[in-house]
Amino acid sequence: MISISTRKTVRSICPPDFVRRRAVRCLKLLGFAEAQLSVLLTCDNEIRELNRIYRQLDKPTDVLSFPQYVAMPVHQIPRTGLLGDVIISLDTAVRQAQDGALPRMSAAVESGASAHQWSVRDEVSFLLLHGILHLLGFDHIDDADALVMERVEAQLFPMLLSRKRIDGAIDFD
Repeated sequence: MISISTRKTVRSICPPDFVRRRAVRCLKLLGFAEAQLSVLLTCDNEIRELNRIYRQLDKPTDVLSFPQYVAMPVHQIPRTGLLGDVIISLDTAVRQAQDGALPRMSAAVESGASAHQWSVRDEVSFLLLHGILHLLGFDHIDDADALVMERVEAQLFPMLLSRKRIDGAIDFD
């Protein structure tokens, strides 16, 4: 089950049903199709307060993740049950979408000869993937971990955006 909550102040920015479909697809790609996930779509003020409380950083951020399983290798995380919570600031997603895709994501959204215009939905999809990877223990605190996480994001993001049927999950080994 995937629970999507949207604050009234950001309700018109990105439809919850879109986020739910992307979350379902992302979990299938990761091999966690039966897992539960909670997603909150909120504003900068709320995510700033959460960031201040839980990370001691008094500023808004784009995504926060609160994993159910901490310090557990991804292959040991149960494939069912609650993975955790992902909180996305749609205010920040809008600003970041205006800046375009991160360089490592640009190739994922190009179609043929014409470049894809990075949208708010693309940004929310990326933040959702990023947040779910944090729930599975991926991080970017040091350079080595960041490279691993970025490689997984670059591998999965085109599949997340694709309309093709998912044949199987990625292999973490």
